Amino acid sequence: MGGNMKKIVVLLSSLIFFSTGINAETLRILAEAGDEATLTRAAAQFEAANPGVTIDASYLGWDDFMATIKLKLADNNPPDLAHGNQGFTVDGTLVQNGLIISLEKYADQYGWKDLFADGALAEFMWSDDGSTWGSGSLFGVSPVAEDVIVFYNKSKLDALGLSVPNSFEDFENALAVSKDAGELPIILGGADGWPIIHVWGIIDGAFVDPNHTRGWIFNPKNFEFNTPSRMDAAKKLADMAAAGYFGSDSLGIGYDDANAMFINGDGVFNLTGTWMTAQLDEGMGDNVGAFAMPTSGGSSVAGGGSFALGWHISSKASNPDLAAKFLAHLMSNDFVDDLMEVGRVPAQAPTIAPTSNLQAEVIASSNALVGANAKTFYTDWATPGMYDVVTQELQKLIGGAASAEEFISAMAAESLN
Repeated sequence: MGGNMKKIVVLLSSLIFFSTGINAETLRILAEAGDEATLTRAAAQFEAANPGVTIDASYLGWDDFMATIKLKLADNNPPDLAHGNQGFTVDGTLVQNGLIISLEKYADQYGWKDLFADGALAEFMWSDDGSTWGSGSLFGVSPVAEDVIVFYNKSKLDALGLSVPNSFEDFENALAVSKDAGELPIILGGADGWPIIHVWGIIDGAFVDPNHTRGWIFNPKNFEFNTPSRMDAAKKLADMAAAGYFGSDSLGIGYDDANAMFINGDGVFNLTGTWMTAQLDEGMGDNVGAFAMPTSGGSSVAGGGSFALGWHISSKASNPDLAAKFLAHLMSNDFVDDLMEVGRVPAQAPTIAPTSNLQAEVIASSNALVGANAKTFYTDWATPGMYDVVTQELQKLIGGAASAEEFISAMAAESLN
């Protein structure tokens, strides 16, 4: 080969290497483990559409996630894109410490605010200093809706001669009938603490105006927590525990174990989130159903609910534009049906039919909550210390170590912090 030809080959090789290298980039993502199926699919699609980009995703189970996510994002080498959790406990801290960036310019670029009704994204909006929640700049987005609803064992309900309740009073009657028949009325993994927040939210919602609850969560110092209707809800939860409706050892059972027990036939009802849809569907098939909890009197429905965990771009992200581009893929209309296929409930309307009877009932439950404007978020969002307080106080209430009055008093005190 002549000298000139060698030079040309070397030059072309250099150009190929340079052109490939300049596009080669790794997007590092840290997610709560419930989104692994979603991200696996999204990452494959994004890498195929963006040659040279590699998605490096890692996952944490819920307890580890809540214990470490703030530290992970405060690290000198944080992930580029990560889940947070709405409210002051996580997202507020992230904003206050400058660990995540405003997504306003990307929301304008990709039209994220146009996807939902006015005010729907308020749970991701903060003042730039993180002192005010519910307005200001957009710091997170999510393509998934999550609600706390009631799953039930269809064959057990049928055998008991019961149907889906139309009021909270009907639900209470079903619990009593189940207990009298020797069935465990409600499976609960109370050892982890946080699952009781979901049970509390759904019972609280059966008695308390959802507008008041949302107002209190966004502004706890200026909304009274201790109201007569909320006291009724606390007493109801205490009475349910005392009646044995959660069994005798619910505080010794973890969340994952409780769901496995439900799949294996323990419990008539399971008060948990729509994020369990795929797992329950796989484990129980057509023997599991779902409904939105009816309120006391049956005039509406009740349930904690919101968008799923928000996605945030780190303030130290090596390429925030790339992170936003990946978010845009997750938020796109093209990805909505993929969310359905991995068992999630998309926040936008899908174009395909539900993949199972359970998914159809879950979507109907979520739609009922949206239609009634009944989503009440989650109690632990209200203050930086509320997560620890509410989990501990609910465990005391369920375990009979605290009265309804003591629970309400402790929660009201934390509301002022």
